[in-house]
Amino acid sequence: MQPPALLLGLGYPVAAAVVTRFVPVVREGRWRWLAAHHAGMAAIVAGWALRGEPVPAALNASWLATSSVWYLVGRRRPAAT
Repeated sequence: MQPPALLLGLGYPVAAAVVTRFVPVVREGRWRWLAAHHAGMAAIVAGWALRGEPVPAALNASWLATSSVWYLVGRRRPAAT
């Protein structure tokens, strides 16, 4: 198996598993899940880049950045007592 295919084959299932539960990941501050998502997305971006496909690499990189901002902005803070 070619390295780009391996990266894509591993990255997409990991990233998709987290995306299906992304709202709770953000709300509950599940940073380990976010780290897994980022690892998967980084593998996806690298896979597309190694294949010489800049458009899918850029689209996936933009989601990686967007999900990071969403996580930082969307976390719930504990209620003041």
